[in-house]
Amino acid sequence: MIDSKIFTVLTTINSPDERVSDWMKITGNQTIVVGDKKTPDTWNHPKCKYYSLEDQLNSNFTIASLLPENHYTRKNLGYLYAIKKGAQAIIDTDDDNFPYTIKWINLISAKFQAFEHASSEKISFKNIYSYFSDSDIPFWPRGFPLNLINDQNSNIDQCEILNASSKNAGLWQCMVDGDPDIDAIHRLIYKNTPQFSTKSALIMNNNIFCAFNSQNTLWIDSELFPLLYLPSTVSFRFTDILRGYIAQAVINASSKNWGFYQATAYQERNEHNLMNDFRSEVSMYANMEEIFQIIYESCKKNHSVGENLINCYSMLQSNDYVEDTELIILNSWMKDLNSLQ
Repeated sequence: MIDSKIFTVLTTINSPDERVSDWMKITGNQTIVVGDKKTPDTWNHPKCKYYSLEDQLNSNFTIASLLPENHYTRKNLGYLYAIKKGAQAIIDTDDDNFPYTIKWINLISAKFQAFEHASSEKISFKNIYSYFSDSDIPFWPRGFPLNLINDQNSNIDQCEILNASSKNAGLWQCMVDGDPDIDAIHRLIYKNTPQFSTKSALIMNNNIFCAFNSQNTLWIDSELFPLLYLPSTVSFRFTDILRGYIAQAVINASSKNWGFYQATAYQERNEHNLMNDFRSEVSMYANMEEIFQIIYESCKKNHSVGENLINCYSMLQSNDYVEDTELIILNSWMKDLNSLQ
């Protein structure tokens, strides 16, 4: 056991895979698993603490009755359960991802070297997959602006990498081997998925942004926990991407830091309908840069993390990118978080 204040959170509608026990080898705590309507009633695993839909609705969390059922965003409750248990760090993952134990231990123990990406005077999207892979074909994370895929300026050049960093990141997005988080467009066009290479961690400096997801992420600064919030009124394939961009913009306006880390897990992907995935991604790609501009301008340097989170969703609601009910759910999320402090 490394730290009894680290918890892994995932949600599932599938029967447990025995390898889910590997997360406990890293955290020393039972993995928090959030169920839904489609989750088998018999779901049980000795290394996990399972919360059924009934458990959630009977909890004291006000958000429980507001989150849609049969929806990924019920995972928000998993974060709240972890925080209630005293979490000082949260590993955010999925039920088809399995950890490399030693690599996770090195990350959590800070036994690694990190570099920094040079800052930018204005918004600059950088494709992190161009840093962690040597692919000859285009390769990008789900949610990266499509019009920048073939723009050489969006690739990370070695000359943009600064010397070893002394900064501490409060949030790490890790790569995933096997079947990493790429979009339906890439999967429909290309038969094979490029593989990641092992490189030093990279902290993203001021105004440097890239899509990140909820597949294999370490939230290590508890002051950033409000940013775990997954929105309910955007499409399934957009919810964690929007969450990630908002987190970056809020961190960018603060004194905090975040970055990317080499692969610490591998995925054996659950069955997906690629055309359904594509349909769920259309709204994300059609408006991504405009949405990010709204988010970016909503974040004020003199505001707290929570205040800027609310600012972002208020402006997205004003521009009809999220529904009115999003703010109701978000306010309940903040209320539940505050009740745990």
